[in-house]
Amino acid sequence: MFNRLIEFVLPSIIGITVHKQESLTEKELHAQSMFFTTLATSRKTKQPMVVALIGLVGSGKSPVASELAKHISATVIEGNRIRVHLRKEGEHYKGARKIAENVLVRLVSRGENVILDSDHIDPKKRASLRQKVKKTRARLIFIRIHADYDIMAGRIIAADYQNQPDDFFGGASTKWKGDEQSRGAVVKLREMWRRTPHHYRWQNKGGGKWIQKKLPFSVFAEIDTSDAEWRKEVQKIGERLLSF
Repeated sequence: MFNRLIEFVLPSIIGITVHKQESLTEKELHAQSMFFTTLATSRKTKQPMVVALIGLVGSGKSPVASELAKHISATVIEGNRIRVHLRKEGEHYKGARKIAENVLVRLVSRGENVILDSDHIDPKKRASLRQKVKKTRARLIFIRIHADYDIMAGRIIAADYQNQPDDFFGGASTKWKGDEQSRGAVVKLREMWRRTPHHYRWQNKGGGKWIQKKLPFSVFAEIDTSDAEWRKEVQKIGERLLSF
């Protein structure tokens, strides 16, 4: 009950204590401008929609975002791409959320659908998003993406073996002294482990396993990308959204 109350009250608090005071540096503004110029699409839904994803590194957020965007004609805002632009400007990543929200508002204002390809498990991040979307009158929905824990770890390692460089994670700080490609996989695994307690709780039975936590807010749908048929589920979700 308390968590649900926080979910309801926090957006207004964030709007007063954070949004009215935050601003972007000149370099952050340049990164925002460069990122915005790469985006363009036209929606298929009756009203603009903002789809925010929830899921760990390796859960399949990016593939789901890309697939869903095809069905509802949406612009995907990738948090990692914003961070890459910030890094090129020599800026910290703390401005990534602000840039994503600013770009979202501009896109929705011109009538587009938006899918946010980043993890929204943090209640403050959700609250900030709710407050911004509320002003646009767009429909905000959350979709939870998950997969078997071993599969998520396997995907990160497989990307390394398949020589798929990651421009964001490959340049992140780590004590790993191996090759640059493996550096990205190491940082991704570290990030997955760090954020696991936000998404899962440990059940110490039969050797133990991670169990998904119950979220204190409603989600429109959940997608298990361990299932080989997950794209069909995304298609169904897209059809539901188009019917609104």
